[in-house]
Amino acid sequence: MSKLSGNIRINASKALVWEILSDLGAVQDFNPTVAKSYYNPGKREGVGASRHCDLKPMGSIEETIIEWKEGESFKLRIHDTKKAPPFKTAIGQLSVHESGGATVASMEIDYTLKFGPVGAMMDTMMVKPQFRKAIKRTLQGLKQFAEDKSLAAA
Repeated sequence: MSKLSGNIRINASKALVWEILSDLGAVQDFNPTVAKSYYNPGKREGVGASRHCDLKPMGSIEETIIEWKEGESFKLRIHDTKKAPPFKTAIGQLSVHESGGATVASMEIDYTLKFGPVGAMMDTMMVKPQFRKAIKRTLQGLKQFAEDKSLAAA
């Protein structure tokens, strides 16, 4: 299993950052790797809520919430990947906490690829480097979006 994570300091309230993150159907607003996203039918928040994401440059994934701590964090299971990394298992977590008048947002992904030793080699050579970049870009996008929204509200 591989585990990657990152965090970023955002000059916006925790409530605002949580509002952005917990709007599962609007992840494309800040995540540069998502071309389009929308809620799947059913719940819109909490355990069992799910979304579909069309990825850039291609592919799609389904994500379903498996743990929800209102105002704090959520975990989601990444499944039904199309033209995306061949996950055997994948769990992502997003969380927020206050820190010195700002908000720290954290992102983590635990995953295992299919294909045994071949998947492990793919992970080392291609997937991990791409996920490291994706986590960094996603958190930077969240920071920019939240800070712009915070300034507009002021």
